[in-house]
Amino acid sequence: MKKNIWKTFALILFFATLMPCFSSCSDDLDGCGLTVIVMDAITGERVADAAIHVSQGSGTIYRDGKTNHDGEAKFMFDHEAIFNINASIGEAPNVKNGSSTVRLKFGEVITKEVLVQ
Repeated sequence: MKKNIWKTFALILFFATLMPCFSSCSDDLDGCGLTVIVMDAITGERVADAAIHVSQGSGTIYRDGKTNHDGEAKFMFDHEAIFNINASIGEAPNVKNGSSTVRLKFGEVITKEVLVQ
């Protein structure tokens, strides 16, 4: 009887440790993710502190941000849509601009590169 209790306990412990490996709940994304990478068109290097404006035309859904030291900026949206991405770096009269378009899909993180020149 005591041997059966230990076997049952070991079996429960084994499955309890394996369960997180097969669970996909932590991987589910509730919305649409966007990672923007800003790169210099001439040097091919990533650009830090670039201003980014992500918008849906003249609509009210938009996000503004700046790239981090790796030249990346991350944004989240609630619904699928097609967005325009505008990036700029520098001050007048030496401003470099770039733009792109992206279609976001629910439950996915899309990565988009924008070249500034």
